[in-house]
Amino acid sequence: MAQAKRPRLSSNGSDASSLPLFCGFELTEKKVISLPASLGPVSAVSAWPTGKAGHFTADSTADKHAVFAVGTSHGCIALVYSDESTVVLESSGSSAVLQLLAKDSSAPASAISDAKPVPDVVAGDADGQVLVYVLGRVFSRNTLPAPISTLSADLNPNMPSSFSVGDMSGTIASCHAQDTLWRAQLDMGSQALPVVPGGADQRAAARLLDPTVNSACSVWLSDNHGLLTSYVLAASARGFIQLLSRGIPVHTIPLSTPCTSVCPGVFVASDISRELPGSSYTQAIVGDRSGQLLVLDNFELVPYAQVEYPIARIFSLPLRAFVGHDGPDVVVCATLSDTIYVLHQRKIVATYSAAFWPSAVDIVADFPGIGPAIVLVEPEALAGKSSSSSLHIISLRPLLDG
Repeated sequence: MAQAKRPRLSSNGSDASSLPLFCGFELTEKKVISLPASLGPVSAVSAWPTGKAGHFTADSTADKHAVFAVGTSHGCIALVYSDESTVVLESSGSSAVLQLLAKDSSAPASAISDAKPVPDVVAGDADGQVLVYVLGRVFSRNTLPAPISTLSADLNPNMPSSFSVGDMSGTIASCHAQDTLWRAQLDMGSQALPVVPGGADQRAAARLLDPTVNSACSVWLSDNHGLLTSYVLAASARGFIQLLSRGIPVHTIPLSTPCTSVCPGVFVASDISRELPGSSYTQAIVGDRSGQLLVLDNFELVPYAQVEYPIARIFSLPLRAFVGHDGPDVVVCATLSDTIYVLHQRKIVATYSAAFWPSAVDIVADFPGIGPAIVLVEPEALAGKSSSSSLHIISLRPLLDG
């Protein structure tokens, strides 16, 4: 936890009035990476969050480094490098890869000093297995009761190697490479069930709904004393979101439509300074099947925006990555269609229509030679080629006035 007075968002001494006015984005396809046919159809993708992943030795090739991890329906996991080459990781004999998470390496510096830097990769498959790869090899294996439905990094700076994982049976767990820290079962309880006529029948029907954990993320929320505490926010397909602390549910919020994606950040006016530990993740944005976006702020949901299509995934990028000063985060919203939305301060500021429905989506903080970008996976069947899936790199170029 961190305790401090709650100042306004800092601009680090910049005079906001003298800075260019941010007015939107131009989205342009910059690159298409065709993957080898031997990999199979790509079912999951994860960008290495540090962009230029790892540290390079004097004799390494600095312009060739891993940018993405991809997983396929054949159970194959590979790293995609900036020169478009691929390296397949050690085979685990797993079934279809459903979820992937690329993280900074947890290996000791001495172990990677003479090797090509690679990220830790966490993979969740259709058998409920959670595999952690370190230096390209399987380091640990854990099993949940059902196929893995979500993976997300733990943003607690005191636990940089841990992550959250959820499955299709409603199990949510916090893990790291060596062990499971805690495991819980999402349960909406009586407080989360809607009060409607014929309530008893409604309660019985609700318990038969899909228990899948649709999405989860780490978020820091402040109490009345200004203390920031880390929680796991989990979204259930049964129509509620739940905050957990060390596996204990502390707050449950019912929803009118099941939530499909959650993402941490700062999205609406906030008096939390980003200079405090965890303060860049003091809110979470919530998207649902109706295309509605809400922001969780101080344990309450407030309206953010509405898009035309059901939401598949939500991502955030700090405004500073584009305009050089702090402000509410930029939101990238992938939908169950060919349309990608970019939003800022409750407004849609750009849209992009692909020529296909992406089978997986992620964002890249700093793609080499392009900068912040969106990666869209074109499914093999739609590509109509003998090759495997393709990765389409879409640049995010800010439009400025002044």
